[in-house]
Amino acid sequence: MRLTTLLAIPALLVLCPLSAQETPRSPPPRGSLIEDRAARKLVEAGDARLEAEETAKAVEVWESVIERYPRSRVRFLAHMRLGNYFLERDRSFEKARVHYESVASEENRDEDQRAEATLKMGMCFYEARNFGKCFQVMRDVIEKFPVSEHVNQAYYYIGLGHFQLGHYSRAIAALEKVGTALSSEDSQIRKVEAGKRLFVKIEDADLAALESGRHVKIRCEAASGDIELVECFPVGRNVRIVLGSVATRLGRPVPGNGTLEIRGDDSVSVTYVDEHTADKQFNREVKHEVSVVGDAVTSIMDGAFSETLQGVVLGKAINIQTADADRDVTDKADQISAFVEVHRAKTDEELEAEAIALAQAEDAESEDLPEIERYRVVDRVEIRLVEAQIQQQLENFNKSKDESAPEEDTPEIVVGDDAVHTGVFRATVQLIRSEETISDDDTLQALPGDFVRLVYEDSLNTTDAPKVTQVDARCIEGNLGGVRVTRSRISDRELRVRTRLKTADALTNIGNRYKEFGLKDNADVKYDQALVLCEEIMSEAQQLGGRLLEETYVQLWRIYFEMDRLELAAAMAQRLQRDFPNSGFVDDALLQLAEVARRQGDLNRAIGVFSRLVRMESSQLRGEAQFGIAECYTAMADGTEGARATQLHDRAFQEYKKVFDQFPDSGRVGEAVAQMANYYYRQKDYSRAVDTFETVLSSYPDARFLDVILFNYGRCLYRMGRKTEARVRFDQLIADYPESSLASDAKKISEALSQAGG
Repeated sequence: MRLTTLLAIPALLVLCPLSAQETPRSPPPRGSLIEDRAARKLVEAGDARLEAEETAKAVEVWESVIERYPRSRVRFLAHMRLGNYFLERDRSFEKARVHYESVASEENRDEDQRAEATLKMGMCFYEARNFGKCFQVMRDVIEKFPVSEHVNQAYYYIGLGHFQLGHYSRAIAALEKVGTALSSEDSQIRKVEAGKRLFVKIEDADLAALESGRHVKIRCEAASGDIELVECFPVGRNVRIVLGSVATRLGRPVPGNGTLEIRGDDSVSVTYVDEHTADKQFNREVKHEVSVVGDAVTSIMDGAFSETLQGVVLGKAINIQTADADRDVTDKADQISAFVEVHRAKTDEELEAEAIALAQAEDAESEDLPEIERYRVVDRVEIRLVEAQIQQQLENFNKSKDESAPEEDTPEIVVGDDAVHTGVFRATVQLIRSEETISDDDTLQALPGDFVRLVYEDSLNTTDAPKVTQVDARCIEGNLGGVRVTRSRISDRELRVRTRLKTADALTNIGNRYKEFGLKDNADVKYDQALVLCEEIMSEAQQLGGRLLEETYVQLWRIYFEMDRLELAAAMAQRLQRDFPNSGFVDDALLQLAEVARRQGDLNRAIGVFSRLVRMESSQLRGEAQFGIAECYTAMADGTEGARATQLHDRAFQEYKKVFDQFPDSGRVGEAVAQMANYYYRQKDYSRAVDTFETVLSSYPDARFLDVILFNYGRCLYRMGRKTEARVRFDQLIADYPESSLASDAKKISEALSQAGG
């Protein structure tokens, strides 16, 4: 029996030299500081455009970095910026993936960049619902970058992908590894971040007998005094794992209110009573300890401390804020310290002098020369930040409750409680315009064009080591006044159509989530709402034409497909191919058109459409299409008998083999190999089938139908007279896939083998 605490880890969202043959003139050597400096300036210019919401210009600037400096290391940074933009803002997953592939190439010497880019390639496949390919890429992150912080995210997305496919046991197996892949196995699961939800997992063989609707209670006790009982529920039928969670927040203990009140220097003890242990003990307590920590967030704020700023005004005060929950250790207003610095750009002469000195000290041809800092510190002040008592008006609190805000994210108002438990620390420091800097004073001296940097050392956090958090703001003259919106109306037709399309896409995704949980009526409501929006804008989209009309076609076809209105989905896919033959969505449309034909039983037509897609050399879905062809021949074979069925099974085997031979990067390779093993089993070639089953289990841990594979594997071993090994495989199926429809049959066979002495 195991008791484990888990932390939900959110998805990480992060985030150029002339061609050698471009002119007869010999170009500067690769990685020259001059080229890198110019490329980096362009990247920063693109960042500034993005901050100003000039997204088209930002993309144009980043693309120019890649075009103008194709040999600079900074080009990978530009690729990363473009990938993040297309993934997070434009939701163009194919475009984003192309840029991430460039960053993940072996030409890039930055291991962390490559790991992050590989992870985000997998995220692109996940968002596009290509889970097979997502699994493969995420496994690459784990295998190629085992010490990277991105390994946790890879396990996280593998778990989410299996959950989407209904593979709950494999989802749990992946998710329970989240937080265990850092430098220490217990670095995450022994810490809870104050204010976040604490998740608890209990694994106990006795829980497999838990009746439907029943739950298990565990006790969470904070060292500061709060005690909460948490209900844990099974994750499926006949499963020996239960999960539960409790919200945490900073504050004085209030036992029994459903929220665990904690302090910054607290620890939490989680206790489960094991009623019957394997060594025949009764009611034994099993405990697990976690420490309370907080990941610091630093900000430079406006005067009301309501919005973050990217600039500060000379001659006015700078408002500093740091949120660090683990520094709230008393009922009084606690204090922390930080540094505020003024950085000024170095002159060209200073930069050149440093570059020359660096080149003389190091090998000039080395690609690992340290980068020259473009700014120098001209003033520095240590400040004391005091924990703030943040008041919230009752009407705003009620309003947020009415809008279904998560309970743990909403500060609770306790009448008559004068304790300060916010974990938010604030201070102000004066900034004046002056060319001369005065040390040992409490005022910062700066000039226009300088920037202010807030630096705070977070000594206790969810990682194993202290880390420094910082934030920058540009020094300007004038005033940072707010802009008041007196009238808001979308008058532009193109903007209106685009807004409706995004709303329809969001409604469709909500409907998909409802459908995955079996809430068909709720899903249909969302699909109907999305369909109405698309039909309302169709006439305007046809008048505007171009990209908007293409996206409208795509959205309609997806809605029809999710609603199982297959004829309409097929018609819309055909219209997309006819009107936009060069569209990047054509291969998706062909794949879905073939799936429609296959669902309707028109297998010959489906094979024809799949074959068209296989011949599209530039498509990333060719492996999917080849697998679809093989599935069609399998369906044909299952629908007939005799020699014809044998011929069709042989043809299906050859088509599955093409997936393995011609499309090794496809996400369907594991399933194709499994089908090849089933073919060998039907041919009674058991030794070959066993070898193939072993390949699937060892090389494709995320393949679908692993329960079927284990079942057939056990049958093969039984046929070969290896009964003890067969029983091991049946028991593995029962343990790993208790929710499988084959689990009951596997249990009967295992028991029979046990009685027979196998």
